Amino acid sequence: MTANKTIRGAVIGYGGAFNMGKSHANHMRRVGFEFVAACDLDPSRMEQAQADFPGIRTFTSVDELLAEPDIDLVTVITPHNTHAMLAEKVLRSGKHCILEKPMCIRADDADRLVKLAKAQGRMLSVYHNRRWDGWYLTVKHLIEQDLLGDIFHIEMYMGGYNAPRGWWRDNKEISGGAFYDWGAHYIDYLLGLVPGKIRSVRGFVQKRVWHEMTNEDQVDSIIHFENGAVAFVQISSIARAGKARFRILGTKGAVELPGTKSGYLPLYRDVDGKNTLTEVEMLKDRHGDYYDNIADHLLNGAELIVKPEEARRVISVIETTEKSAQQGRELPVPFEEELFA
Repeated sequence: MTANKTIRGAVIGYGGAFNMGKSHANHMRRVGFEFVAACDLDPSRMEQAQADFPGIRTFTSVDELLAEPDIDLVTVITPHNTHAMLAEKVLRSGKHCILEKPMCIRADDADRLVKLAKAQGRMLSVYHNRRWDGWYLTVKHLIEQDLLGDIFHIEMYMGGYNAPRGWWRDNKEISGGAFYDWGAHYIDYLLGLVPGKIRSVRGFVQKRVWHEMTNEDQVDSIIHFENGAVAFVQISSIARAGKARFRILGTKGAVELPGTKSGYLPLYRDVDGKNTLTEVEMLKDRHGDYYDNIADHLLNGAELIVKPEEARRVISVIETTEKSAQQGRELPVPFEEELFA
């Protein structure tokens, strides 16, 4: 806890695509942090950062930024294969760390970071801001009201028929693979909806069309929980026919999220003894709540919502999906015993 102290924040990575460096900086300022520094290998991006936030310090060397003694928090916004190395540097420098999702590529690296953060006494979190999507908040509210009952079946889908976009996101060595982009959000959603331990994961990988890209064309993951619930998660760039993004079945009700936005969530539940379709108005997105919680945690000692162990679990499921596909069999997920001991 850092009571009665101003938090000074910085970002590593200020790329022009999506302007995520600027976005994170604005979130820091919104919650009362001072945004004091940015680092990017490209000097022109540091010129842009100075234009966006006059007076901040800019660096093209990570080590030079981390040597600054007055920086308290660093958010890392770089390609996936650099996350583990950069987070380790940040934590060892004595600073709190936020990683853009995914946490990293390998579960062993995620575990090492979890342990390092504890040893250093520093906060480590991952930017799973999609936990505050309006549709997801609505489903969580329905579960809290016991309108869905026990969740026993979930389907999640993201796809279409398009070559993966260029840049490093279609390069498996850098991105980790097709499952590490939206798949990281999807697995995080899933683990927040189904309680308890995962029994096994069975993965399937397709590489059939976009041979010039090294990412997989399609990844399917079947996640089996010890309570009997089963989830089917699919990420595809070769799906000529689409389907609902989410389908969630419970013992008392079911919801489905169509691919198009309507502002209403279709809810199936018992009405006078008949399975009846109703509509529930979706709650508003509240993505800014992620940084609200970071501020409350660092300044007031509030519980951290996106814990590093939870982010490690996401990576464990993603990596186990790939290992299962390679071995052609179901596999257990690492670190589940530790989580549910």
